[in-house]
Amino acid sequence: MGMLERWRGFSLFQRVLLAILAAMIVGFGIAIPTVAGRKGIEYRDALLRFTQEGEVRRYTGRVDWKRTEFTVRPGGTVEYRWGDEFYGPYQVVEDPSAAPERWMAGLEIHQGGQTLFRGGLSGGSWPVLYDEEGGLFEFMTVSYGTSGGKVYDSTGRELTQRDLHAPGLNTVAALALQEPELAHRGNFSLYLLATLLAGFNMFLICFPGLMFRRSARWYIRDPAAAEPSDFYIIMERAEWVVFTGIAAALYWLALTAID
Repeated sequence: MGMLERWRGFSLFQRVLLAILAAMIVGFGIAIPTVAGRKGIEYRDALLRFTQEGEVRRYTGRVDWKRTEFTVRPGGTVEYRWGDEFYGPYQVVEDPSAAPERWMAGLEIHQGGQTLFRGGLSGGSWPVLYDEEGGLFEFMTVSYGTSGGKVYDSTGRELTQRDLHAPGLNTVAALALQEPELAHRGNFSLYLLATLLAGFNMFLICFPGLMFRRSARWYIRDPAAAEPSDFYIIMERAEWVVFTGIAAALYWLALTAID
């Protein structure tokens, strides 16, 4: 039996599922390489896209549905915008004498004539600030109150959305002192896993009788003469839908994952 004849023999339910699976394989196969070519930095579970204009670096994206941008200028100046809120400019000044350990980068961070931080920066994938005494620096400590879901800091002051979205000084320091390693959305390993599942599900949909007889051969003497019950058919179709849903979820994860 040719593929055209087999396709004509499929029910509408089978055709719809096969079309959905084929569309996901092709669609995400095009989308994932496309988004993978857009480089940026990971910030608060978002990807801020990197662009450069001369010596000015910009990292732009969306955090909590609002446009977000870091601007890094020569000389250690960092500005940050979240929606209509502006933070900074922060001035990061290198000072080796401020580092509590030799392997750290010593620095000070100023804003509007005020010194916000003096100490050292531990580089790597997760930059961490340490004060001059070697203690871990905490830019903001918050606790969740019990009245209306309001948020308070360690002194009991209620925090606004502006306070909650202020950039961490460790991020400010890391952007000013070094060009961070760029990441991208799109995970090819997850795409391959989803495609394997989608292909297996398409095989199940195309050859339901074959799968039934192969499983029945372990329980009955003449599988070729056996017929699936209504309950078996219902569960089989439910299995196709579940596998399609799992494949769709994996494809979405593959597309949105930051790698």
